[in-house]
Amino acid sequence: MILYSFAKINLSLHLLGKRPDGYHEIETLMQTVDLADKITMTECKEGTTVTCSDPIVPSDERNLAYKAIDLIRSNYRITKPGIQVHIDKQIPVASGLAGGSGNAAMTLHGLNKIWSLGLSREQLMALAAKLGSDVPYCLFGGTARASGRGEKVKWLDVENPFYFVLINPPIAVSSAWAYQHVKIDLTNPVSCVSLIVSLLHDGDFDGLISHLHNDLESPVQSAFSAVREARGILADAGIMGVLMSGSGPTVFGILPDRSEAERTADLVRSRISPQWRVFSVSSISQRAISLRCSLD
Repeated sequence: MILYSFAKINLSLHLLGKRPDGYHEIETLMQTVDLADKITMTECKEGTTVTCSDPIVPSDERNLAYKAIDLIRSNYRITKPGIQVHIDKQIPVASGLAGGSGNAAMTLHGLNKIWSLGLSREQLMALAAKLGSDVPYCLFGGTARASGRGEKVKWLDVENPFYFVLINPPIAVSSAWAYQHVKIDLTNPVSCVSLIVSLLHDGDFDGLISHLHNDLESPVQSAFSAVREARGILADAGIMGVLMSGSGPTVFGILPDRSEAERTADLVRSRISPQWRVFSVSSISQRAISLRCSLD
C-alpha cells in the first residue's frame, strides 16, 4: 500500500492557557499543503519494521508511525502478520509542519485497510488523539479549525486555492520550549479564528494576510535569529502575508498565484545558503488528499 502524508501550516494559532494535564488549550486554523512524505506499507511474516530515507528520523518506538502500529496491535490484539513501513521523507523533520503526525495518521489508515479492521472515522480519531495533538487533524487534512489541545477538529468546506513559499532554516526548535516561553494574548482567539474562516469563505486574500497570527512566533523569533532572518527574506521578496508555522522554525509566505509563488521561491533560493530548504506549495483539499492515496 502506498499513502501520502501531507504537511500542514497554521494560518492562526492562539493559546488560551495551561490545562490541568500540562498541555495548552489552543484555538487554531490549519491548512494542508501539497508537500508530502510517501509511505510504503508491506505485510511480512512477523514483527514491526519502520525505516526512513532521512537518517535523523528514529526507527524505533520514538517514531510516531511505529507508535501507531503498537497502538493498533495492543487495542485489537494483533500479533501477526508483521508490517514493514518505509517513509520517503520530503517534509523537513521537526519543522512545525506536522510531518511525524502525518506519518502516524496515514499509518493508522493503512493498517485499517491492510488488516481489514473496519474502523470508523470516529474510532480512527480516538486512536489518533492518543498519539499526538496534530494526528487527528492529519487523518483527513484539508482546512480545519481545532481546539482543546488540538484533538477537537471541525473541518471546513473551503475550496479557494492559495499558494505558499516555505522557508525551513537548518535549526531545531523544541515545541515544549516554545510553549513554555509564550505569553498568553488577551484577545479573543475564537473570534479571531472565526474572522479568518469568514475571509477564507469569501476568498478575501487581502483580509486573510492581514489577520495571520501565531502566539508562538514572538518567543521563537526572539530566541532564534534564523527565524527572524527567514521572515525578513520573504518580506524582502515582496510577500505581505508572512507567518511562522506551529512552533517553527518553518516560515511561510502566502500568495494568490501559483506562478508568482514559484518565481518567488526561485528568488529566495538564489539569496540563501543551500542548507536552507525552500518549497513552493499550494493548499490541498480533503478530496484531493484522498485521491492521492492509493492501493498499490
